[in-house]
Amino acid sequence: MPGPDPDGIALGHDYPRRLSVLLYRSDASILYGGGNMRHRNARAEAVLRRLARGWLCHWCRRPVPIYRRADACYCSQGCRKRAAWARKSDG
Repeated sequence: MPGPDPDGIALGHDYPRRLSVLLYRSDASILYGGGNMRHRNARAEAVLRRLARGWLCHWCRRPVPIYRRADACYCSQGCRKRAAWARKSDG
């Protein structure tokens, strides 16, 4: 299953002072009925909640990029794999 559109969401223009998320619709999504706007809005709300709490990678503690899935725990595939290897070696 493909991940979310990396250009479909961005931080607001006044990010350091006020937390906001902007949604973008691609030309293809407009041509094909606009996509599922409820899903896009729900993803934006979930990302906003995660950013408000401090969305950090569980492995390296760096911020998770907002183009990742809204339920992502790791900033990259490398961090996800290192965490899995650590779990396997501990068990």
